[in-house]
Amino acid sequence: MIHESYLPKTNLGQMKWMDKFSTGLTIHGPALGVTPAIVTSTRADADFLAGVLSYLNGSEGYVNKLVTFKDELLTGDSTVMADIPAFSEMPTHVAVLPGILNRATKLVTVLKTKNLTPAMIQDMGLEGNEKTFDFDNIVVNAKVVIKSYHAYLFWNHQGTDAVDIKCDYGDTLGMIPVGRITSVNYMEPRLPASGVHSIYKYLLRYVVKDEQVGNWTEIISIAMKGM
Repeated sequence: MIHESYLPKTNLGQMKWMDKFSTGLTIHGPALGVTPAIVTSTRADADFLAGVLSYLNGSEGYVNKLVTFKDELLTGDSTVMADIPAFSEMPTHVAVLPGILNRATKLVTVLKTKNLTPAMIQDMGLEGNEKTFDFDNIVVNAKVVIKSYHAYLFWNHQGTDAVDIKCDYGDTLGMIPVGRITSVNYMEPRLPASGVHSIYKYLLRYVVKDEQVGNWTEIISIAMKGM
């Protein structure tokens, strides 16, 4: 059992977390030595983020309406609208400085050095959800594409620390170790000789605490051409 990060990866999740964090900070901040100015500014950050994302969502909806209008204008019948749909203005708001998430996560780092109660942790959203991964049978969910003429592999960590990669470059050496990658992507630096076609074949396996876990993937292949 592991804990996911308290901070979601999506903008919508981050917006909801900022609202929860700022609300909890309003309740518990004074007891933790957080100044009223920081409580107020964190609330302003949360409100502004919510406003911007709402406005962005509305803007995307407007673009869809505009594309529909354009299509009907070019090929439609008498049901076409008389004029371009109106675009809504940004609601009255209080702008904040850039770095909303940076400020919030730095504040969380400070708060976690204090004697937090379970209620404080819960109310401010300072702990991620528990998630179970079956490391005995886990397999890297990798994909490979061509990016800037190179093989580009990407995957999700799924609670692991790294990925070991092997590759057969279509030469006489067979499958050889490429490296242990701690990020969630790998750009293959190696290309076939100029004008030469080759099939690169990859195997990947997850690593937890410097130990390989789960199973190797099936061979993931991609056709390459030297430039």
